[in-house]
Amino acid sequence: MLLEKTPRHIRRVDRIRRLVPGAKFVMPVRDGRDTVASLTKRLGDATESLDRWISDNTMVLAERGSTDVLIYRYEDLVNDPEATIGKICTFLGLSFDQSLLDYHRNPQRWFTLDAQPQHAALRNQQVNKPIYDGRGRWKTELGQMELKELTEGRGKQLMQAFGYV
Repeated sequence: MLLEKTPRHIRRVDRIRRLVPGAKFVMPVRDGRDTVASLTKRLGDATESLDRWISDNTMVLAERGSTDVLIYRYEDLVNDPEATIGKICTFLGLSFDQSLLDYHRNPQRWFTLDAQPQHAALRNQQVNKPIYDGRGRWKTELGQMELKELTEGRGKQLMQAFGYV
């Protein structure tokens, strides 16, 4: 089994299907308000962040109903990790084991420090942390223009489709 988690690979799903027959896709979605707040903090550009969330999640929504795709909400993972991980395991044909929820108790070094030591160190730290609860950060970090665009404008359909408004 191979797992790859690069968010931008939503743009490569058709290619992956052609190159890897039988591939399955587990696609998380997250409240656009929190995602745009997070991306804006990282990228420094609210408009780019908003455009990216809308573009990426439009592609995810287009995959809804595909037999090789499971879409789950980040908020459901935070609220009920056992049920969400269990659903993912079932979809992938894997057995659920309680140790899947305790991964952070046995840290792994998934990224080598060779090429980009600072990036690798950060990624190793991130993947060994317990599930992060980043819900609601938009309440203090998101601008009014972005909030309105997500709830009343271009992002409204996606926010509704994924159950956020």
